[in-house]
Amino acid sequence: MATALTASRSQAHVFTAESMLWLFRLLLLVFCFGPGNPVSQTSSTPLMVNGVLGESITLPLEFPAGEKIKTITWLYNGTSIAFIEPCEAKSPQIHLTNPKWRKRLNFTQSYSLQLSNLEMEDTGSYSAQMSSETAANVSSYTLRIFRKLKNIQVTNHSQLSRNRICEIHLTCSVEDPNDNISFKWEALGKTLLSEPNLTISWDPRNSSEQDYTCIAENAVSNLSFSVSAQKLCGDVENQYTDTNMILAVILGAGIVIILIIVLLLVLKKRRAGSLPLSIQQTRGPAESAGNTGDASVSPVNNTVYASVTHSTREMETSTPVENNLLTIYSTINDSKESKPTSSRATAFDNVM
Repeated sequence: MATALTASRSQAHVFTAESMLWLFRLLLLVFCFGPGNPVSQTSSTPLMVNGVLGESITLPLEFPAGEKIKTITWLYNGTSIAFIEPCEAKSPQIHLTNPKWRKRLNFTQSYSLQLSNLEMEDTGSYSAQMSSETAANVSSYTLRIFRKLKNIQVTNHSQLSRNRICEIHLTCSVEDPNDNISFKWEALGKTLLSEPNLTISWDPRNSSEQDYTCIAENAVSNLSFSVSAQKLCGDVENQYTDTNMILAVILGAGIVIILIIVLLLVLKKRRAGSLPLSIQQTRGPAESAGNTGDASVSPVNNTVYASVTHSTREMETSTPVENNLLTIYSTINDSKESKPTSSRATAFDNVM
């Protein structure tokens, strides 16, 4: 395991002879890249390095074979951040030229750059310029910072069609999404779709149990989440059955209520139709006689119902009979010459 080399912490505000020496060395480095010293690049394209937000990253450095490196300059987006003077006899001289990197920047024994506690602002282009007696070599890097994916979830909307086919709409998502996340759906080890949304049709009568897996990934992490088509459709079918049962109960209760209302209306109508007869049967003799008298002025051929009740005195002297209440039906034919008084007498005569 390579150990990190701690950079020197020189005071920026003290302008000493040592500072002048560092400045002189930097100027020499600039002249090293002049026309008389060819510059070679160890790789034709920059090395792509992916880092995780909040973690550490190492930019590996390889020396050219057969060359003795005198100075190494690390740059970020073209600006110097560290100057290193390797030395085999003693500890190398490391000078950080940008103070903001001091707490997070270190170097390995091979002078590879180590950057800790990565921030999104660290994204960019890095390079290491190595100068020797004969040439200058440059190694380039492109650093990208990503967040680790977390909290993947799948939302679904399922419904049963008329032919009992289950239509399932699935949507895959993660927390804090960005443009660098890719989604894909797999089933039985095969990729179905490279999108976060998936729609499937599942027939519970002909299809077997099958899982669908959503995979979300970026350059530094990946997450997956699986759902069962049988379970999703089973829940929908149970919900469909429960809904039908509720509707059946509501419909049955409505029919029962309607029948009760109709029955009450019929009973009320019948009770209202028998009410005049009951009232006439409970009237006394005087009222019956009065009604008979009133009936005498009614039109011809009307039927008069009279109720006659024996008085208490008559019941004491008369022979007991089975019914104390006698109902006499009389038909009164009115003539134009009859008078109300004579009509009442005729009614009583009929009774006698």
